Amino acid sequence: MKTILISGYEPFGRDTYNPSLEVAMALHGQTYKDYTFQYVKIPVNRRNCIPTMEQAIAAYEPEIVICTGLAYGRAGISIERVAINVADFPWADNAGYLALNEVIDPEGENAYFSTLPIRRIMTAIRENQIPAYISNSAGTYCCNMLMYGTLNYIKKRQLPIKAGMIHVPYTPEMVIDKEFTMPSMSLDRMIQAVKTAAIISAEHQDDISVVCGMAQ
Repeated sequence: MKTILISGYEPFGRDTYNPSLEVAMALHGQTYKDYTFQYVKIPVNRRNCIPTMEQAIAAYEPEIVICTGLAYGRAGISIERVAINVADFPWADNAGYLALNEVIDPEGENAYFSTLPIRRIMTAIRENQIPAYISNSAGTYCCNMLMYGTLNYIKKRQLPIKAGMIHVPYTPEMVIDKEFTMPSMSLDRMIQAVKTAAIISAEHQDDISVVCGMAQ
């Protein structure tokens, strides 16, 4: 069997739940044709975030890696286009560390683009009546760092792996004690969206040309 590796983050900040981890765990063990889904739990930690992913890639030898993370205030599934070589945290990680304008890898590229067929993914998710768009910024917190570190690891070792990052919103239960205008999405829709992204990535090597993205 070939492997699709889905990562999800542990809870962080004041939240005790992270839907990205729930998505990854829900897909674990599922199959699609000759692919099987595996998951890895990523710590919200400057030091251990990337090494945890590197260990998982070495263990599972996946054909596809989809990193997932929680995006504060976003209303749809955000398919990330690019990761930059910067860690500039808006708040401390779960170990209490605050990275300020740090380079993730001094020997790495300034940025890496997703190698997933992001436009095909966006289109397929929308066809399932789930809001989705291509995001041009993965931020500068741990999600950007994980996407960058994953693509950097793959590039340096010349591995035949397609990889990228998808952000999911809050679930409705998570916004009860937040601002009443905070957007959310059901976990079932998130799972469907990420599974769709994985299937599209397995089925297609090329991407399509469609209008996409949001000004950010």
